[in-house]
Amino acid sequence: MSRPSGFLLHLTMLGAGVALALALLGHPAAARAASPAVFCNDEHFPLSYRDDAGKSAGLYPEILREAARRSGVPLDVRAVPWTRALRALETGEAALGGAFATTRARGQWRVSLPLHHERIVAVLPVETPFHGSRVADLRPYRTCIVEGWDYGPSLDAMQADAAWRLDPAPSEALCLRKLEAGRVQVALVGEAGATRLLDPAESPRMRAVSVGLELPVHVFWPLTVPDETVRRIDVALRHMDEDGTLRRLARRHLEP
Repeated sequence: MSRPSGFLLHLTMLGAGVALALALLGHPAAARAASPAVFCNDEHFPLSYRDDAGKSAGLYPEILREAARRSGVPLDVRAVPWTRALRALETGEAALGGAFATTRARGQWRVSLPLHHERIVAVLPVETPFHGSRVADLRPYRTCIVEGWDYGPSLDAMQADAAWRLDPAPSEALCLRKLEAGRVQVALVGEAGATRLLDPAESPRMRAVSVGLELPVHVFWPLTVPDETVRRIDVALRHMDEDGTLRRLARRHLEP
């Protein structure tokens, strides 16, 4: 049997290439590339959680879905356990949605425009004689802060003051555990975290006080996501901020 001519061989190779491309398009990895995954915390009610049907719900998933609709960039928004979300960001499997900025995050991943500004509260025992309304008023108290969080320039300046007694912890949960154990007098954590993470047995003897501090919440994008996707989502978030959509959605989810 004679060998195929060069022209026929070229067609054969071309057909094989098309078949391979079609197969890849149907592969789950290709689907993920077309619709980047964004994982949010599934236990951060009312900001992000899983509803009774197991679907992602809350403020952050709704913001992300609206940004996806406006940008024309399909996003696969899911609510998963926080440890899984962090691991997915590390491996490049998914972006992390609804997280405070940290020094490490800004150095390692691309950070979106803010989705929301979450209020930070001072949690302290009800018997503590605190009547302040500013972060500066916490100076006399041994205060736990979360390691790596960017609390803003005012607290950054205070950290350089030796009179401040700051005691960092790796997470909100551990910060509150220190408070419950009496190792610190105040814990500076997110308002939603204070509600969610306090031991129910300790909750009656704790109170949360506003100290005029809010932190922006972002999406951290792994390098596996194209720059154009990040840019288009940011454009949508900017427009949502300018036309009042972000504030409207926050009121819907957070106000009684």
